[in-house]
Amino acid sequence: MKGIHGKILVVDLSHHQYQIEELPEEIYRRYLGGYGLGAYYLYQHIPAGSDPLGPDNILGFTPGLLTGTGAGFSGRWAVCAKSPLTGKGKRSNGEYSNGGWGNANAGGIFGPAIKRAGFDAIFFKGQSTTPVYLLITQEGISLEDASFLWGKDSVETEETLIEKHGQRACVASIGPAGENLSWISGIVNDKGRIAARSGLGAVMGSKNLKAICLTANKKIEYADRTKVQELNKFYFSRMKHFKSSKLVKAISTNLDYFAPLMRVSKMGLAAPGSIIPRLMGTMFGGVAVGTNMTTIISAQNGDSPVRNYKGVGYVDYPMKKAMNLRGKRLNEFGKKQYGCFSCPLKCGYLLEYDKLPYKDKETHRPEYETVCSFGALILNDDMDLLLKVNEYLNRVGMDSISAGTTVAYVLEGVEVGFFKQEDFVCQDYPNGFLPIWGDPVYILPLLKLMVTREGIGAKLADGVSQASQHFPGTEEFAIHTNGSEMGMHDLRLTKSWGMSFVADPTPGRHTASNYDMGQLGMPDFFPDLKPLIEITKDPYRQGKSSAIPIKMHQVMESLGLCMFVYFFSNYRLLEMLAAVTGWEMDVNEILEIGGRIQTTRQMFNAREGAIRHEMTQRALGSPPQQKGPIAGHAIDIEVMVQGYYEGMGFRQDGAPSAETLRSYGLDEMIPDLAISTGAPAVLINEYLKNGVKR
Repeated sequence: MKGIHGKILVVDLSHHQYQIEELPEEIYRRYLGGYGLGAYYLYQHIPAGSDPLGPDNILGFTPGLLTGTGAGFSGRWAVCAKSPLTGKGKRSNGEYSNGGWGNANAGGIFGPAIKRAGFDAIFFKGQSTTPVYLLITQEGISLEDASFLWGKDSVETEETLIEKHGQRACVASIGPAGENLSWISGIVNDKGRIAARSGLGAVMGSKNLKAICLTANKKIEYADRTKVQELNKFYFSRMKHFKSSKLVKAISTNLDYFAPLMRVSKMGLAAPGSIIPRLMGTMFGGVAVGTNMTTIISAQNGDSPVRNYKGVGYVDYPMKKAMNLRGKRLNEFGKKQYGCFSCPLKCGYLLEYDKLPYKDKETHRPEYETVCSFGALILNDDMDLLLKVNEYLNRVGMDSISAGTTVAYVLEGVEVGFFKQEDFVCQDYPNGFLPIWGDPVYILPLLKLMVTREGIGAKLADGVSQASQHFPGTEEFAIHTNGSEMGMHDLRLTKSWGMSFVADPTPGRHTASNYDMGQLGMPDFFPDLKPLIEITKDPYRQGKSSAIPIKMHQVMESLGLCMFVYFFSNYRLLEMLAAVTGWEMDVNEILEIGGRIQTTRQMFNAREGAIRHEMTQRALGSPPQQKGPIAGHAIDIEVMVQGYYEGMGFRQDGAPSAETLRSYGLDEMIPDLAISTGAPAVLINEYLKNGVKR
């Protein structure tokens, strides 16, 4: 086989054994790599109804098919498992299930290291009785004692293993949040790149698996290595031209001042015809501002949720405050610009910040999602807090989106008098403390309670949905969808996010719908798809048309490509696939693969009874805001969801139909429809009776 090893490593942690399995080339062509390959394997091997934190769950580390080839933007890898965070439901046989499909994505250099270790994926099953880490060297594979690592944060763990196994070692690990089984914990590599979502750090912690350490260096044979190099040279030279543009740098430097115009015009970042998406691609790396390029605009035009989705940007979080956390100001502490493996943009930045309470003062610049979660969402404009929180969460391995949303939940609980000072009594604060909006003093102590599960932290460590069950009466301000906190883009401004937040198998994911049904770069990236994507104000038809870019996104994720690739045309993807693997594909086959991957993920949830259509009413605009860019916006996302389901070939309850399963060659899943359930019929019928037609 070309471009792949054809081998996966399966580690049985219960018995401290492993085996190498060979997969036929057909499986790779049907599912590619990444979580596509993970979806195939996990569906086959995780028994329905398994406890996400039990031995039957399987945790997969899955680099993309192109990861490690040197293809531009191909440095991504995914981790997948049954998620403890989402999908509590009841299957049609009456049995309750806890957890649905979970995946998270990260960049850096760890994904290519899995390929260099000689495998296309690594899967862990069972549970070790003692802490262990997986070590793969050129000489062999072993499970090593990790008791000396347990309790260390991710940076300490990585540094310790590199010192022990050499500078070539690439490490992915959990921090204390994962060890303590927080449902909002993730898995960290490169001292701050984190596969954060779905609570998969807790799955890793439940298996007593502290880390993976890889030092091997095995090569893959390509179908046409010369062609791969030629395509890379073309694309990288083109990107170099974009980054060197003086116009790009000038616009990037002054982009923050577009914010008032964006607010007054009520223009979303992803609005059809918006100039912002077209500029993004040339700016993310141009002046090393990264995803913080839009921080100010998003805070002012309604894109960023403000004050736990209750506030208005220019009122509660005016531009003067937002400017304190702008990317350009963060860059004042810049030390070195960097990128993931084979990245032509290098949107990352390492900062040198001497106020960090660690020996090493180097830290990653916060991404937009973290800046919003600990900025506009909680009314904070203190940069010192932001940088300390970002480094702390990276070290302990906790998702900043979920952590920030949980902090906002607590702040509102304090505001309405639900939480009192005595609720926050702990070892460091024997008299308790009281966190309030816009005050940075007690945010870090609150996060530390969540990570350690001390006191009230034990009830907050698993996110706001679980917290609201511990604290009845707080459901109104526990903002989540299907159990998961949402990405920091307000669906009341851009409805397509709302559709993906509730309907994607991993709910709350801001990357799942290609932002705006294909307008953000998709036509430029793959012109053959443009005639297939309808842009309409009709939510049902828009939802139906969105199935196309969503299928395409499954392909991008499974190839290991960064989403920034959407911003640039002439990627010549089909040529790259042929040069790497020898497969001659067309657009139809690409879409079929994307549909198969998405259907497998959806069928995983259907089998678990984990398809839900639940979202906190405030996030939907009930009641609607009275002022600002999204004043009066109340979102009926179910209509768009129903259109999307038709476009995907799913039933009205979200479960794939038998006909769709057959069309993708998934006949073996059809018997599972007998125990599968979709979204509660009462929710579906409530919307359908209002005149929605198929």
